[in-house]
Amino acid sequence: MRYVIPIQEISQVISICKALEPLLLLNPSNLEYVFVYACVWGIGGCLAEKDGMDYRKEFSNWWKSSWKTQVKFPSKGTIFDYYVEVTSEGACKFTEWINKL
Repeated sequence: MRYVIPIQEISQVISICKALEPLLLLNPSNLEYVFVYACVWGIGGCLAEKDGMDYRKEFSNWWKSSWKTQVKFPSKGTIFDYYVEVTSEGACKFTEWINKL
C-alpha cells in the first residue's frame, strides 16, 4: 500500500487511540466494532488513489478477506463507506455513511 504522505507507525497507533477515546465513551460494551472502526481509519485513512491504483479499495479488499471472524463488514462498497451505529438494544452494526447524510 502507498500512502498519500509518508506516515510513521506510531502516528497510526496514535490515530487509533484518538479515534477510540470518544467512541468508547459512547458504547464501551461493543469493543470489537469500535476497535475495528478505529483501526480501519487509523491505518487506512491516509490511503488514496495514486498513479491509477486505488489503494483504499485495495486495503478494503485485503481487510475484508483477512478479518472474517467476529466483526464483518457488509460486502457492498468499501470498509470506508461504513460507520458504527449503536442500535436501541445497545448492539453495534455497520451502517452506510450515505444513510447518515
